[in-house]
Amino acid sequence: MMSLKTGYLVMYNAMSFLLWTYLTAETVSSAASLYSQSRLSALYIFLSPLLAITQSLAILEVLHAASGLIRASPLTTALQIGGKNLVVWTVMLRFPDIMKTEQGMLGFLGCVMTWGCSEMIRYGFFVVQLTRSEMPRWLKWLRYSAFVILYPPGLLSEAWLVYLSFAQATGLSSAYRGYLLAGLLSYMPAGYFLYTHMLAQRRRVLKDPSQKR
Repeated sequence: MMSLKTGYLVMYNAMSFLLWTYLTAETVSSAASLYSQSRLSALYIFLSPLLAITQSLAILEVLHAASGLIRASPLTTALQIGGKNLVVWTVMLRFPDIMKTEQGMLGFLGCVMTWGCSEMIRYGFFVVQLTRSEMPRWLKWLRYSAFVILYPPGLLSEAWLVYLSFAQATGLSSAYRGYLLAGLLSYMPAGYFLYTHMLAQRRRVLKDPSQKR
């Protein structure tokens, strides 16, 4: 019988998987049609509320890591999830007029697609891990390899939106402008730290058992 802890984690990961699947599928199915009609910004209007809810839900993972409910570093979890939430709440939702421009939509769609693809893989992996005794090798490989391709464009999309907000937004206080500048400057060191951390994790998890001493 499934324990209360496992049942909760299965429910959380399955719900997150479904939310990201919907966001990604809606983006893929609607973007081309809306672009041909010069209405691409409608996708931002439609998706941004659900994107904010879905990304905010992930804050629970920091609590999961900090409490020991899952085996994960609270620091790296907070950096990854906190950074995305800051982009959603203090950039995407704070500057809707910028997001609706062609430049803004480029960054918005880049975030939704890279976040969505990586999160579908990640949450799907966790559901399988929690409900099956054996993990399919292809899914394990995908879980620890997809970020190699998805992380750089996702990071650049986030940084692009922060840059647009810093460069184009009007009527900002000096404190908020300073916040955006600090966020923009943090992308290179934070991105390098997280990317190398994930590469090290990938090498450790996917290491050939025959190479272990």
